[in-house]
Amino acid sequence: MALPDHFEGEDVIITMEEDGAASVINVEGKILSWNMSGGSASTDEVFAFGGKTFNFQKPREKFTVTFELMINNADFDYVQFNSSTAGAAFGSVAGKVVSSADIPEQWRIIMWFQSAASHLKTGAVTVPDTAASIYRMIFVDCKAVTFDKDFSSTEYMKGTLTFEFSATDADGYANYFAEEGLGVSTTAADSKLASMLVSTGKGLSVKARGSLTWSVTATRSWTGAYST
Repeated sequence: MALPDHFEGEDVIITMEEDGAASVINVEGKILSWNMSGGSASTDEVFAFGGKTFNFQKPREKFTVTFELMINNADFDYVQFNSSTAGAAFGSVAGKVVSSADIPEQWRIIMWFQSAASHLKTGAVTVPDTAASIYRMIFVDCKAVTFDKDFSSTEYMKGTLTFEFSATDADGYANYFAEEGLGVSTTAADSKLASMLVSTGKGLSVKARGSLTWSVTATRSWTGAYST
């Protein structure tokens, strides 16, 4: 099944993974809109005698991803600040203290675009069907830099959470990946998504800093191991 001619709001699945937590969370039901910017690789020029010009490209700048989201608990405060309270995690912040003195973690964020008719659900978990085409964007080693909140008497409480991530990490691996495909494999020559379970072939488990797979059987689930 080919990708649709356009995507609508119901067609996106958004997952987040905390560094070292081995947990994959669906957050699309909290997100109102999102924006990605940055990543420019500008050029500069050096002029020499004889009318010669040397043009060179500068290193790629950082990316910025911004989410406008609904707020009804401290989950996204946890994303911004973390918590030193034992047992604290996204979705498990009740009774835990989140403070600006804590050391925030990095996150892996993945956008899965697929016709909503192909999404598979079990409870709060939604996964894409591997039998239908997927457009996927992977943002690795994202750091939450701001979380602006807004609330008025005529609207609901909402916020704008902004992440930044570099084009590459300290080992030279990319922090941004984009691809489309029908199914998953490690074969470079095929038209499938790259497997995130292994690193062989075009596999991304090392480049994307940890494995990720999902079950499309009767009980849908994610299995992730993002770790920097």
